[in-house]
Amino acid sequence: MIKNKKLQMAAGLFTLLAASHAFAGNHEGAATLTLADAYYHFASSRHLENTASPNVAIAYNFTDRWAIEGGVGAINTNQKQSAGGRGVHGFLYSADAIYRCFKHKQFEPYVIAGVGLLALQPNGLNSTHQGNINAGIGTQIFFSKIIALRGEVRDLYTTTGAGKNDYMINFGVSFLMGN
Repeated sequence: MIKNKKLQMAAGLFTLLAASHAFAGNHEGAATLTLADAYYHFASSRHLENTASPNVAIAYNFTDRWAIEGGVGAINTNQKQSAGGRGVHGFLYSADAIYRCFKHKQFEPYVIAGVGLLALQPNGLNSTHQGNINAGIGTQIFFSKIIALRGEVRDLYTTTGAGKNDYMINFGVSFLMGN
């Protein structure tokens, strides 16, 4: 029964999006608040279980194509059993530039790139901080002038210590504010 409700909600959302005549809404001087949840896939050398990562981001649009965004995501996972199985907690911080490639009706695809910091506490006491560079692609699908669904895939490469290549698949809802 739960699967049927999820399927009904997805079908209703798809119908709403398909029937929408709203056009993409990012414009100069506007800010965007995005609430999202990500699937975070850790590099195998980290010996961590992949996990969900709820996150929030705030962006400012310099033009209708260029924006800057800051975000933070929570990470709560476990070490793999072979590494002790203890809980690992932390945060992913990012500062990114966004370039929106074009607008087509309610779709606004973009490229995102920037720097970040992965702060993990593998033993619950000592925190390790690892810098990263990240890049990805995504799109916003506006179903009103101020609300959009957002989806992206992002690669995160750790620049400190031994290089580790993680990736993140992120889905959320964006709220456009201002002008």
